Amino acid sequence: MLTATIEENGKTRKEHIFVIDAHSHLGKDEDGATMMNPLAPGSGSFDFWSKIQGRIIDDWKESGQQSFNTRLNGMNVKLSFSFEPYPFTDKLFTELQKLGGRFSDIKDKLKFNSLIDMAVVFPFQDVFRDKDPEALYRASNKNISRFSTKMPFSMKIIGYCRVDPLEGQKAVNEVKFGREVLGLRGLKLHPRSEGWVDAVVSGEAVPILVEAAKHSMPIIFDTRGKKTIMDLSVLIQKTRSVLKSQHPELLPHFKAIIAHFAQGNVGDYEVYNAVVQPNTYGDLSMLHGEGAKNFFKDFREWFERNQKINVDDRTWSQYLLFATDYPYFGEIHAEKLLINLFNKDFFDNGGTLEDIRNILGMNQIRILPEYNMKDTSSYKNSYATTIISNPNYNGDQRSTYEMAIRALAKLIADNRIDIKKFLLEFNENWNGLSRNALLSTIKKSTKEEIPLYILEMINNQVSLISPLKSYENWKKFGYKYFDPEDRDFFSSLMRHYYLADNDQDVEKSLLEVFR
Repeated sequence: MLTATIEENGKTRKEHIFVIDAHSHLGKDEDGATMMNPLAPGSGSFDFWSKIQGRIIDDWKESGQQSFNTRLNGMNVKLSFSFEPYPFTDKLFTELQKLGGRFSDIKDKLKFNSLIDMAVVFPFQDVFRDKDPEALYRASNKNISRFSTKMPFSMKIIGYCRVDPLEGQKAVNEVKFGREVLGLRGLKLHPRSEGWVDAVVSGEAVPILVEAAKHSMPIIFDTRGKKTIMDLSVLIQKTRSVLKSQHPELLPHFKAIIAHFAQGNVGDYEVYNAVVQPNTYGDLSMLHGEGAKNFFKDFREWFERNQKINVDDRTWSQYLLFATDYPYFGEIHAEKLLINLFNKDFFDNGGTLEDIRNILGMNQIRILPEYNMKDTSSYKNSYATTIISNPNYNGDQRSTYEMAIRALAKLIADNRIDIKKFLLEFNENWNGLSRNALLSTIKKSTKEEIPLYILEMINNQVSLISPLKSYENWKKFGYKYFDPEDRDFFSSLMRHYYLADNDQDVEKSLLEVFR
């Protein structure tokens, strides 16, 4: 996470910003580009993230811009930036390291990266993509799923599938398969590589986009040049018209991302308008250096001058996604984009911490399916909740939150449980990042999926681990204990429960679920 320390009128506060790279690849492309394993020394995503962080630190030493005075919300403040790992993931990897078994090396592999918390990954135009007959990218999509839905990668990467619209119904079916069977969370389309770049405006891809909307999957389009961007704008409008007339309930679930749109197009208002329309976002991959500095200022001023907030009630920064396009672009491009997002010029030119939060990760989180569409799948669940209590925390410093994570780590190390994905929870709104998490877990002995909710009820003193019957009742903005609906939710969790006040009892109670 990026951590901002704000000093104002003699008071100091911190804000934590979750960071997601919205555009990277996994596999082996026909053009020779390769990233087959995020853990690969030197070339993997994990080392790439560390190199970005190292370059930012070096830039701070040279420029002195790690800390500076500026104005924020009309007030004179001193801003300082640093990096801190997201607590849940960091504590889990720390406990796995202590156990010395499965995944005990992950903490060490991430020791030089605290900035980038997660990354979206999707297939290249893989050399092995057509190995399976069901769809052109079936083998590639299975490869993405193998990584993104299993520990330890499920804690760090978000998998998208890829299809070729020229396959027609096979491509539509593959979107459904990617979401429902492979557990992938978005869709990548590449008009140039797949040979339909001159037919973008024909609308041939509309059925694929409608299918993605049915699953609330964001769709990212690769682009090369202004013409493709403008053609994609037309395709997005056509899809929106189809949804309005045939599936109006799906309009909020149609989310199109135009990649690379800003590089080379600073000041091109036709391109800006292509992105600033309903259901549309732009990723910032390739943008760097002075171009990034100029873009943020120009785009914001154009947006505000033309009152573009009236398009669909979003601010300028809510259209933009931080992205790297790794491995096509490396740590130099990424660092020269990022430093222009949290330096003095950015704030002096009207940027805010909320803008940074939006661009670096919050916009990406907002468009993922789990935060938009209720998953009504139900699961066999006669399992008991574990309530962990330590009213003497102030004396013995035994955190119940950490007890919960230690027990989870022990079951992972013993190969009793896998984590398919984890979802962040927020305090009341998108600006308040919580330590609570919802995990999609897999019981290794039966392959049964069990939604597992980890909640810190009273800071360090009372925590809860509860298997849920459905994801449907989980609330991304948390719970109010005195709200009648929320009371009913907690009442259902407490029908069967164990009490625990030490590591051994927490582990024992979880073994009742994952034996």
